[in-house]
Amino acid sequence: VFDNGDSRGMEQPALPSMKYSRAVVYKIDQNKMTIQQVWEYGKQRGSDWFSAVTSLTEYQKDKDSIVVYSATAGMQFDLSKGVPVGDPAPELLEFKWGSTTPSFQLKFTGTGIGYQAMPLSLEKAFDKNNKK
Repeated sequence: VFDNGDSRGMEQPALPSMKYSRAVVYKIDQNKMTIQQVWEYGKQRGSDWFSAVTSLTEYQKDKDSIVVYSATAGMQFDLSKGVPVGDPAPELLEFKWGSTTPSFQLKFTGTGIGYQAMPLSLEKAFDKNNKK
């Protein structure tokens, strides 16, 4: 799950600098009706990595890794004026399962706001025999 951090706990932080986003993995047991958080990344990066919109966290079974996309990292808002402050620098990260240090990190600068990133397999995308 990508927890963008906007209204976490149903309330806004007192200051924009107190907002942070995080990628989170939960273990859900539907029979026992329990949820356990098993992995997290982002809180330690604070408001510099806050990303209010269109981000992604996705487990990649074939690589046993987690891909995370933070669409508007680096961009804050001046709430008194209602305007963005700072340039967005979207980030694409990949983590080996269980690690909180990215094994791959790509930071986009000078591109404006990122919209969305989705991992895909080129082999599957261009396989004429693949019906999925």
